[in-house]
Amino acid sequence: MSITSSFYSGLSGLDTHATAMQVIGDNIANIHTTGFKSSTANFQDVLGKALTGVSGSNQTGAGAKISTVDLNFIQGSLETTNVSTDVAVNGKGFFTVGDPLTDELFYTRAGHFIIDNQGYYVNPQGYRVQGYRYDNTGTMLIENLDDIRLNQNSIIPPQVTSAINMVLNLNASETVKTWDPADPFNTSSFSTSVNIYDSLGQSHQILLYFTKTAGQRWEWHSLIDGADVDGGTAGSFQDFGNGTLDFNTSGQLTTAMPITFHAGGMTFSNGSASTVSNVNFTGTSQYGSPSVIQIINQDGCAAGTVSGVSIDGEGNFVAYYTNGTRRNIARLALADFSNLNGLVRKGANLYEATTTSGDPLYNKPGVGGMGTISSSMVEGSNVDLAAELIKMIIIQRGYQVNTKVITTTDEMLAHLINIR
Repeated sequence: MSITSSFYSGLSGLDTHATAMQVIGDNIANIHTTGFKSSTANFQDVLGKALTGVSGSNQTGAGAKISTVDLNFIQGSLETTNVSTDVAVNGKGFFTVGDPLTDELFYTRAGHFIIDNQGYYVNPQGYRVQGYRYDNTGTMLIENLDDIRLNQNSIIPPQVTSAINMVLNLNASETVKTWDPADPFNTSSFSTSVNIYDSLGQSHQILLYFTKTAGQRWEWHSLIDGADVDGGTAGSFQDFGNGTLDFNTSGQLTTAMPITFHAGGMTFSNGSASTVSNVNFTGTSQYGSPSVIQIINQDGCAAGTVSGVSIDGEGNFVAYYTNGTRRNIARLALADFSNLNGLVRKGANLYEATTTSGDPLYNKPGVGGMGTISSSMVEGSNVDLAAELIKMIIIQRGYQVNTKVITTTDEMLAHLINIR
């Protein structure tokens, strides 16, 4: 090989070191880019010529080139944003976003998402985040990858009361009385109230009175104001349901539960018909202490609108309604790949799958080795600034010595030309 070949060896060294410096510059420029993954330039030699002689073969190199620029997928630190729609993956996995115009899918670790004016959960470029939807009851997950959409103006239908749960203590020292519906206040030993809901979601207040009628027996009676009943008179109370409670000498309830609270057959003032409901007094006692309510709840509710949405560690979007209920709407999907370095950078923190990366392996957060979701957080860049600065010094020196190869070769060529 001629002496001029060293010019090209030096030139290849300049090109490779310039590219390596470009990679370092890109890393440092993105030190605060959400979800950014740093890159490393890898060098390889270039074979110039094989010289075969009697003693075997000898090979002469012709410089260097960049073999690969590999991505470093080590997780960056998680940063709190206090933005409820921001999410970060703590562990393996990529968010999947789809271009609504082309249906092309991309993958990202940058979880700065928002809800657009159509209710879609999107990234800053308007690409829609992919996940799984729940059915209308919020209990069954439909595992078909789809756009996540949140309708914050949706209304959840009312639920009629069918069961009431009540735990109380009835004072054993109360005197025996005879119940008189015309005078409930003076012929009862304890009273409380519960609100129930009809099929239209309207609430009705039911008054409950407890009267001790024997040593270990109590009667309970429920009344409803006539204003709540079709054809009734305000201030005139009607019977809604009644029953008895028996206790043993230890003050424990012996009546089998649940029992009928209301048998139905009544029409409310709004035109809806009352339905059969049960009451469960399990846990109620008769001890020698003041009568008191310990637990009272029922399973009905009014219609409700969305008051807020949160994202839990399993990637579930949970809607909270004004009627106190909560319901799962959707669940994030995460993707993983057999060869992460086969992914292609597309800019804007996005990656695209290739035949080298393999097909995406989808799963739910926290399942099958996938990471969990941290809401109101984003993943920061994984660039190590100290390491990048040290690499910069090394690459700079490498560039300098390659220029020295060129200048030295020039001097040698000048000496050759001056031979007479």
